[in-house]
Amino acid sequence: MSKFSFNLVKQIVVLLILAFSLNSCLYMNIDGSTSFNRLVDSMVQKTVKKLKKELYLTDTVLVSDFVNIDRLKNRSKLGFLLSSTLKDRLLANNITVKEIELRKHFALGPNGFTALSRDTNEINSTINDARYAFVGTYSITTKTLIVFIKLIDLETGNILLSSQESTIVTDEILDLERKNQIEDVYTPIVL
Repeated sequence: MSKFSFNLVKQIVVLLILAFSLNSCLYMNIDGSTSFNRLVDSMVQKTVKKLKKELYLTDTVLVSDFVNIDRLKNRSKLGFLLSSTLKDRLLANNITVKEIELRKHFALGPNGFTALSRDTNEINSTINDARYAFVGTYSITTKTLIVFIKLIDLETGNILLSSQESTIVTDEILDLERKNQIEDVYTPIVL
């Protein structure tokens, strides 16, 4: 084998390794769609070792819907998809998950969580058997979707674990995030 051929093969191998390593950061499927499963699983795998040290076998973790940091509301399919994927990945790691409706009991505002109910018994019964909660947020820039998860100790309010991942913004992500174009519905007046 000539020296030129050997160098060419070596360069191709390096380029293939580089291409595969960069592809894993993009979280794209072969058909061009976003792999939300790999994106969220990457965040869970970063935290699961430490998380298992914190949790007892009987502990339940609350998982809320993901909210867009820019609007602090979850009215998009993207937030629901990310939240469902997080629950799936936690369950796959043998972590007991309890779903909560964040917007039913709490509001996320510029100053943090605010209780929406005056009936503390209702809120306490929802979170009574859980010591921890995963809170997910995301932000969309012109080119990047950035996703964050935080594990919060419900007794102290301390953030115990945090993880962040990002991927390029695709039309699929924008479609999932798009708000309904019709925000107000008016009843027609019959004369």
